[in-house]
Amino acid sequence: MEKQNQFPFILIMLLYLIIVILSVLIIFLGKNIYDNINEERNTNYNLRVSLSYIANKIRQSDKSGSVEIKQVNGENALVLNEEYDDEQYQTWIYFYEGGIYEMFTDSENTFDLSDGMKLVDADVFNIEKVRDDLYRFYAASNEKSSELYLSIYSKVVTP
Repeated sequence: MEKQNQFPFILIMLLYLIIVILSVLIIFLGKNIYDNINEERNTNYNLRVSLSYIANKIRQSDKSGSVEIKQVNGENALVLNEEYDDEQYQTWIYFYEGGIYEMFTDSENTFDLSDGMKLVDADVFNIEKVRDDLYRFYAASNEKSSELYLSIYSKVVTP
Protein backbone atom coordinates (compact mmCIF):
# COMPACT_ATOMS: atom_id res chain seq x y z
CA MET A 1 0.00 0.00 0.00
CA GLU A 2 2.92 2.39 0.52
CA LYS A 3 4.08 1.93 -3.09
CA GLN A 4 0.67 3.02 -4.34
CA ASN A 5 0.87 6.24 -2.23
CA GLN A 6 4.41 7.04 -3.43
CA PHE A 7 3.53 7.04 -7.14
CA PRO A 8 1.02 9.96 -7.01
CA PHE A 9 3.40 11.90 -4.77
CA ILE A 10 6.32 11.42 -7.22
CA LEU A 11 4.07 12.33 -10.15
CA ILE A 12 2.89 15.53 -8.42
CA MET A 13 6.46 16.51 -7.55
CA LEU A 14 7.59 15.84 -11.14
CA LEU A 15 4.76 18.02 -12.52
CA TYR A 16 5.66 20.74 -10.02
CA LEU A 17 9.32 20.60 -11.12
CA ILE A 18 8.30 20.88 -14.81
CA ILE A 19 6.13 23.91 -14.02
CA VAL A 20 8.99 25.59 -12.14
CA ILE A 21 11.48 24.94 -14.98
CA LEU A 22 9.05 26.24 -17.61
CA SER A 23 8.33 29.34 -15.52
CA VAL A 24 12.04 30.12 -15.23
CA LEU A 25 12.50 29.64 -18.99
CA ILE A 26 9.58 31.97 -19.77
CA ILE A 27 10.99 34.64 -17.44
CA PHE A 28 14.45 34.30 -19.02
CA LEU A 29 13.06 34.56 -22.57
CA GLY A 30 10.90 37.53 -21.63
CA LYS A 31 13.90 39.32 -20.15
CA ASN A 32 15.92 38.79 -23.35
CA ILE A 33 13.06 40.07 -25.51
CA TYR A 34 12.69 43.13 -23.26
CA ASP A 35 16.44 43.84 -23.37
CA ASN A 36 16.48 43.63 -27.19
CA ILE A 37 13.48 45.95 -27.54
CA ASN A 38 14.99 48.40 -25.05
CA GLU A 39 18.35 48.41 -26.87
CA GLU A 40 16.69 49.06 -30.24
CA ARG A 41 14.60 51.85 -28.75
CA ASN A 42 17.68 53.49 -27.18
CA THR A 43 19.64 53.26 -30.45
CA ASN A 44 16.77 54.80 -32.42
CA TYR A 45 16.34 57.53 -29.80
CA ASN A 46 20.07 58.37 -29.78
CA LEU A 47 20.17 58.65 -33.57
CA ARG A 48 17.13 60.92 -33.70
CA VAL A 49 18.40 63.09 -30.85
CA SER A 50 21.83 63.45 -32.45
CA LEU A 51 20.30 64.62 -35.74
CA SER A 52 17.99 66.98 -33.85
CA TYR A 53 21.02 68.37 -32.01
CA ILE A 54 22.78 69.01 -35.33
CA ALA A 55 19.67 70.71 -36.70
CA ASN A 56 19.52 73.02 -33.68
CA LYS A 57 23.23 73.85 -34.00
CA ILE A 58 22.69 74.82 -37.64
CA ARG A 59 19.60 76.89 -36.81
CA GLN A 60 21.56 78.76 -34.13
CA SER A 61 24.21 79.82 -36.63
CA ASP A 62 22.04 80.15 -39.73
CA LYS A 63 23.70 83.19 -41.28
CA SER A 64 24.90 83.69 -44.81
CA GLY A 65 28.16 81.77 -45.32
CA SER A 66 28.22 80.23 -41.87
CA VAL A 67 27.41 76.62 -42.87
CA GLU A 68 29.76 74.59 -45.04
CA ILE A 69 30.92 71.05 -45.67
CA LYS A 70 34.63 70.18 -45.57
CA GLN A 71 36.49 66.91 -46.00
CA VAL A 72 38.13 65.48 -42.90
CA ASN A 73 39.67 62.01 -42.76
CA GLY A 74 37.97 61.10 -46.06
CA GLU A 75 34.49 61.94 -44.74
CA ASN A 76 32.29 65.00 -45.06
CA ALA A 77 32.22 67.17 -41.95
CA LEU A 78 29.82 69.95 -41.08
CA VAL A 79 31.57 73.23 -40.24
CA LEU A 80 29.67 76.06 -38.59
CA ASN A 81 31.51 79.40 -38.72
CA GLU A 82 30.73 81.79 -35.87
CA GLU A 83 32.02 85.10 -34.57
CA TYR A 84 32.36 85.97 -30.87
CA ASP A 85 33.99 89.22 -29.70
CA ASP A 86 35.43 89.86 -33.17
CA GLU A 87 37.14 86.43 -33.16
CA GLN A 88 36.33 83.69 -35.68
CA TYR A 89 35.43 80.24 -34.34
CA GLN A 90 34.32 77.00 -35.91
CA THR A 91 32.19 74.13 -34.70
CA TRP A 92 33.07 70.90 -36.49
CA ILE A 93 30.64 67.96 -36.50
CA TYR A 94 32.18 64.84 -38.00
CA PHE A 95 32.31 61.04 -38.03
CA TYR A 96 35.32 59.43 -36.35
CA GLU A 97 35.99 55.90 -35.02
CA GLY A 98 32.41 54.74 -34.66
CA GLY A 99 30.89 57.93 -33.39
CA ILE A 100 29.64 61.40 -34.21
CA TYR A 101 31.95 64.02 -32.71
CA GLU A 102 31.80 67.76 -32.15
CA MET A 103 34.77 70.12 -31.86
CA PHE A 104 34.60 73.85 -31.08
CA THR A 105 37.82 75.64 -31.95
CA ASP A 106 39.43 78.85 -33.09
CA SER A 107 39.21 79.07 -36.87
CA GLU A 108 43.02 79.37 -37.13
CA ASN A 109 43.73 76.26 -35.03
CA THR A 110 44.19 72.75 -36.31
CA PHE A 111 43.01 69.91 -34.14
CA ASP A 112 43.26 66.15 -33.89
CA LEU A 113 40.00 64.30 -34.58
CA SER A 114 40.26 62.50 -31.23
CA ASP A 115 40.15 65.89 -29.45
CA GLY A 116 36.43 66.31 -30.16
CA MET A 117 33.59 65.41 -27.83
CA LYS A 118 31.69 62.25 -28.76
CA LEU A 119 27.99 62.99 -29.18
CA VAL A 120 26.73 59.48 -29.92
CA ASP A 121 27.90 56.07 -31.14
CA ALA A 122 27.19 55.46 -34.81
CA ASP A 123 28.21 53.01 -37.50
CA VAL A 124 27.61 55.49 -40.33
CA PHE A 125 27.25 59.27 -40.49
CA ASN A 126 26.88 61.04 -43.84
CA ILE A 127 26.46 64.70 -44.66
CA GLU A 128 25.68 65.90 -48.15
CA LYS A 129 24.64 69.15 -49.74
CA VAL A 130 21.58 68.40 -51.87
CA ARG A 131 21.43 71.96 -53.25
CA ASP A 132 22.50 75.43 -52.12
CA ASP A 133 19.98 75.68 -49.31
CA LEU A 134 19.31 71.99 -48.51
CA TYR A 135 21.43 69.50 -46.56
CA ARG A 136 20.90 65.80 -45.93
CA PHE A 137 22.12 64.09 -42.74
CA TYR A 138 22.08 60.32 -42.36
CA ALA A 139 23.11 58.31 -39.28
CA ALA A 140 22.96 54.55 -38.69
CA SER A 141 23.79 52.31 -35.75
CA ASN A 142 22.99 48.66 -34.98
CA GLU A 143 21.07 48.29 -38.26
CA LYS A 144 18.82 51.25 -37.34
CA SER A 145 18.99 54.49 -39.26
CA SER A 146 17.68 58.01 -39.14
CA GLU A 147 17.67 60.69 -41.80
CA LEU A 148 17.16 64.45 -41.73
CA TYR A 149 16.76 67.02 -44.49
CA LEU A 150 17.43 70.56 -43.35
CA SER A 151 16.93 73.80 -45.25
CA ILE A 152 19.22 76.73 -44.58
CA TYR A 153 17.01 79.82 -44.42
CA SER A 154 19.77 82.42 -44.67
CA LYS A 155 20.25 81.53 -48.35
CA VAL A 156 16.57 81.88 -49.19
CA VAL A 157 15.77 85.27 -50.73
CA THR A 158 12.60 86.79 -49.29
CA PRO A 159 10.66 89.58 -51.00
